[in-house]
Amino acid sequence: PPPLKGLSIKSSVAIPNVASPLVGDEKHGCAAHKGRRYRLNRQALKRWATRTLAVVLVMVSPLLAGAGEPLGQHKRVAVLEQALADFDSGLSLLESEPDRAAELLQASADGFETLIDGGVENGRLHYNLGNAYLQLGELGLAIANYRRAEKLIPGDAQLETNLEYARGLRRNQLAATGGKTLLHTLFFWHYRVPLPTRFLCGVVLYVLFWLVLIIRPFLRQVGLRLVAAVLAIGWIVLGVSTVVEWRVQAQTVAGVIVNNEVVVRKGNSANYEPQFKQMLYEGVEFTLIERRGAWLRIELPDGGTGWVRTDQVELI
Repeated sequence: PPPLKGLSIKSSVAIPNVASPLVGDEKHGCAAHKGRRYRLNRQALKRWATRTLAVVLVMVSPLLAGAGEPLGQHKRVAVLEQALADFDSGLSLLESEPDRAAELLQASADGFETLIDGGVENGRLHYNLGNAYLQLGELGLAIANYRRAEKLIPGDAQLETNLEYARGLRRNQLAATGGKTLLHTLFFWHYRVPLPTRFLCGVVLYVLFWLVLIIRPFLRQVGLRLVAAVLAIGWIVLGVSTVVEWRVQAQTVAGVIVNNEVVVRKGNSANYEPQFKQMLYEGVEFTLIERRGAWLRIELPDGGTGWVRTDQVELI
């Protein structure tokens, strides 16, 4: 994987601004007097500030005690190298020592998770984590991390191959039906070509369109008008496709079932009846519709909807 670059992490304690303690001027009697003036009592202010700071420190001390030092660059590299070494060792022992292999693969996954929790955002890191979970038999977590990697490194051939392989292992194969199938057939290029590729092609066609318009008065070729029209249609279609994709990604939250034998309910409670006769198994992907407390309303690829618990899924 390429060098990992994470965000710098700084911890600080913010104390909210509050009004300073003031006391009434003895010359002006009761507090109900509208013309009452105030003066600053420095001793009262000092006592108030000390007590306030003590309360704040007591409240945040458990959080500060549990928070470790942020991972530095050298520490990140060391964790990554160890995780990769554990992964390779685990793969080599899958047949001869499966128990030891599982321990090493789990250690590898924990190392990748540590880097992600430490602020590292890297597509290859999620890809490696997906590989580790796939070898551990955690199909749902594998697909979830492959999907996260897909957002960061779209169009990667190895990633797409592993993701399709993992999807083929699912116990529930829910194919898209109806209008979704028709859309995927008619606009296959929109769903199969990665977004950055479509955007780049649109920019190229846009530039070529204006170049043709600039040189057309000088060459006076009839065919250039047709070329310009084709280029215009091309960059407009790709531009619309890109904008639509951006809006869908911004407004859509996807997820993956990570538990087995998940019962989809008709409502957001275990007291509701099952929505389907068939239970869901790990690896099923869905789109989030609504969230209510510990329950999520989801839409499956075949158009079915229902409610599942948040601890049964992994949101992407």
